[in-house]
Amino acid sequence: AQGPNILYFGCKNRSSDYIYRDELEAFSDEGTITELHLAFSREQAEKVYVQHLLAQRGAETWKLIDDGKASIFVCGAVKMGADVDHTLQDIIVQHGGMSREKAKAYLGKLQTAGRFVQELWS
Repeated sequence: AQGPNILYFGCKNRSSDYIYRDELEAFSDEGTITELHLAFSREQAEKVYVQHLLAQRGAETWKLIDDGKASIFVCGAVKMGADVDHTLQDIIVQHGGMSREKAKAYLGKLQTAGRFVQELWS
């Protein structure tokens, strides 16, 4: 069974960094991407990153991962990847009722199963 295709995309500024804007918005419009969540960290006084948007949708994210068997792909800078990893651990602790250690182990099992993949660079 195929579930929703949810994309979180973040960059500093939509006018200079929103690469593939036309393609991503077209995929969203046609339904290939079910939900497109955008974080532009330098467009408001308080910085907003992908991990903030993910945390706001923690209960839904947990349900998709645990019940829906979602796969997670993280692409970007090493620091961002670490922040997203930490946010996912927070979600698992809060909504999955696990300790921090068990949340890390849970993500490790997802990695082993190919359901949590990080392509990160510095």
